[in-house]
Amino acid sequence: MQASNLQQEANLISRMERMPLNKALLTLVGLLSWCWVMEAFDLGMIGQVVAVLKKIWDLDASTLGLLGSCSTAGVVIGTASAGFLTDRFGRKRILLWGVFIFTFFTLIGSLYENLAWIVTMRFIGGLGAGAVFPIIADGAEITMKIGKKGRACFTRTGVLSEIAPAKHRGILVCICNAILTASYLLPTLCGSWAINNFSLDVAWRVPFIVGGLPIVTIYFLHRWLPESPRGRHDEVRQLVERLEKSAGIEHDDTFINPDVLRSLEQAAAAERTRTGTSWKALFRAPYLSRSLVSWSMYSAGLITWYVVMVYVPTILTTYGFQLSNSVILTGCMMVIGGAGSVVIGPLADKYGRKPIWSLYVIITIISLFLLTSTDSIPMLLFIGSFVAFFGTGIMPVCKVYIAEQYPTELRGVGTGFGEAVSRVVGGVLATYYLAFFLSVGGVKGVFTFMAVAFAIAIIALWIWGQETARRSVEDTSAAPQK
Repeated sequence: MQASNLQQEANLISRMERMPLNKALLTLVGLLSWCWVMEAFDLGMIGQVVAVLKKIWDLDASTLGLLGSCSTAGVVIGTASAGFLTDRFGRKRILLWGVFIFTFFTLIGSLYENLAWIVTMRFIGGLGAGAVFPIIADGAEITMKIGKKGRACFTRTGVLSEIAPAKHRGILVCICNAILTASYLLPTLCGSWAINNFSLDVAWRVPFIVGGLPIVTIYFLHRWLPESPRGRHDEVRQLVERLEKSAGIEHDDTFINPDVLRSLEQAAAAERTRTGTSWKALFRAPYLSRSLVSWSMYSAGLITWYVVMVYVPTILTTYGFQLSNSVILTGCMMVIGGAGSVVIGPLADKYGRKPIWSLYVIITIISLFLLTSTDSIPMLLFIGSFVAFFGTGIMPVCKVYIAEQYPTELRGVGTGFGEAVSRVVGGVLATYYLAFFLSVGGVKGVFTFMAVAFAIAIIALWIWGQETARRSVEDTSAAPQK
């Protein structure tokens, strides 16, 4: 990057970083949160759809597993493709296309009572949803690199992390994540209302229709959302000046934060000397054991997440719950899991990743075995809330732990590859085969499978995993001294 471009980049980023909260900035955050609300509705509605169609079509285990996992398969491919697509076409364009794809194909998914049609529409919708999620917010830190055309850009982060000033980034990301978690209640409320007010032949279509209607909001997203505010000087300047005008700050083309300039210079120097790191390094020491440990942790968490989201409505009906009530309870469990994820963050920072994650998992394993031995409805709900809080609450630590295992030049590859592997194992394969456990071993077979997956992960963590809390990323990612 030429010096003038570097100074220009530093000026714009510095002005973004000093930005106070203002109406224009909060509007952008609100628009990004709305994208998450739409996506949460789209992904969260599958549980009641599976439960209703199983009942009216008498689906076998293979078909049930296919229906439950098809959208997740699309999400995996969409997420894996998001980085390449956004680098080539820009984040705003891919975000808009992603929203269009998952809303449009959700909407038309209700047209035909044909399983192949529904599975295909859910898969294509998953492609769009998978592309959207990492664009909004992906990654726990900002890693800078110099692009091929000589402009600085940020990788493994989303637009939310980039437009939010550093001093407000944590609270804004937490608020958006809270909105995302609470949004999983919406499809359950919609599904329960549809089941209570329509025949089952109609009720399964209602979430598809409601989930597709927000397609009309793409116009407002196109009009008000900016392109990713890092790396495109003309567009960035327009955005920065708009935000400064809203905040009452004078435009200053000379202001540069020395820390920002230093980071840009270091990133440019690192890029010039970097020879490139292949994904094959993930399968060599010392990163192989680290990868396997973090993947097993993330996969176990995703198994619980998808059991709650996809199969809990069906499981609860086997205990005698009405279908509409089962759907509502599933949404409540998703919110309980969100509360668990809020609590685990500060605890893991203070007391360590390994002990706090292990405590959550041990409580989950105990709860799962208790569930296999109780037929009491009150105890089922009470213990099930523990599984939701602790079993799905581990997800933030799983994501952070993966990123802490790799050096800068390998971190993007490691986290992306790890998320893809974990979603395939815990989201696609496990969701598919859990239908067989449910049909052969009943709900006790499902709970036992989940407990075993957690046991494998916790054993791997304590044998091969390292403690990363209160250590710099450079320290945790460094190869051990011989």
